[in-house]
Amino acid sequence: MYYKVVQCDPLEYNNQRKSHQHTPAEETKSIPQAPSYLEELHQHRFSVASDSFPETALKDHRRVNVRCRFVGWMFLEELGLSQWHSSEFWLIMLLIALIWFVRLYLHYYSQYLFLQAIGVPVNKFQFYPHTVELSYQNSLLHTREELTVVVMGPLTLNVAMLIMVMIRWVCRVLFGSFPCFLSKFIMAMGLWTMLDPLAIFIVDGILGRLSYSAESPIADVAKLYWLFYRTEHSGIAGILITVFLYIVLFICSLTILYIYYLRLHNDGPLLDFFHRLLSSEDHFLVPLDLEVSNQELSYIAKKAEQWRGINGERRKVAVYDYIWNDEPTTHSLCRCGPQEHNQTSGSESGLGEITTHVSIYIIHLSGLRELHRHFLRLPDGAIIEVFKANISKTH
Repeated sequence: MYYKVVQCDPLEYNNQRKSHQHTPAEETKSIPQAPSYLEELHQHRFSVASDSFPETALKDHRRVNVRCRFVGWMFLEELGLSQWHSSEFWLIMLLIALIWFVRLYLHYYSQYLFLQAIGVPVNKFQFYPHTVELSYQNSLLHTREELTVVVMGPLTLNVAMLIMVMIRWVCRVLFGSFPCFLSKFIMAMGLWTMLDPLAIFIVDGILGRLSYSAESPIADVAKLYWLFYRTEHSGIAGILITVFLYIVLFICSLTILYIYYLRLHNDGPLLDFFHRLLSSEDHFLVPLDLEVSNQELSYIAKKAEQWRGINGERRKVAVYDYIWNDEPTTHSLCRCGPQEHNQTSGSESGLGEITTHVSIYIIHLSGLRELHRHFLRLPDGAIIEVFKANISKTH
């Protein structure tokens, strides 16, 4: 995918044309010539960002702000809020509504399992569409146990979200794809994981669970407050601890959702969009059509040295370095073996541009030397294979 560079603003160009009145003959002369096909290709590039204002020019805090805003915009776009009349939007809303129950029951069921594990009797454990009544005797719990009950629900959701992200990553590595519906499920689950403490607080506040009662359950945000109020006659420490724990859990859930959405959601196209929008053109690399890697060239050279023909033919590798200095009349030719050449780099300090020619010859018993394959390592480090069709173009 390439983006075409527009040299001027179309609106500004229109205004300039209207401000200058020309005769038809003058307009014909002033019309610029159409660019050639090669010039058209040069106007297309990978990066959308301006070269004078890439993301690397931003300070650290500005860079983080830009990234967070980009992810936020794309997340709202993925939810389809701008296309509320489409079927995909209502499908996502239905998925979010269904995950409300998954999030709610997983939150309270993890607390119930913890209370059963430490041997605290549960007086009431009943499910409702909007909440779960989990009643137990709070005076039987120590401070660390009550603190664990408070964080158990959001922590379980974060662990479940992390497991789903890991499964998504493993499927990407092994199979290369993942169902789109499950990707949206993980996205909606991450959203509810991040908003879980706030949703529980709102429901508990509406139901009047912020006050202490021996019969009805107490809200999660008020558990530590009433614990410290009962033991220390002041619940301020409980409020501060609860707020701190929820902030830490919110940061963890936001980080997991950020990493998943930017790198794994729908096979990670957002990361490509992000780099194209905020990175300069120098950060992108387009390999040449016939380019090979250094490892592949080393493998080809080693296999050529080991090859033996039916009639006793052998293959030999010859490496030539063409060193071009700044002076137009001075150039040198250096010949070395493949083992010696692997110890030298493509451009040494103190020398000009170096072009390396790697040739593989078939040596017959009669002494005839026949060219089998040959490669060029260009001064910029790219290695390309040269064929008969493009020998003249390369030289």
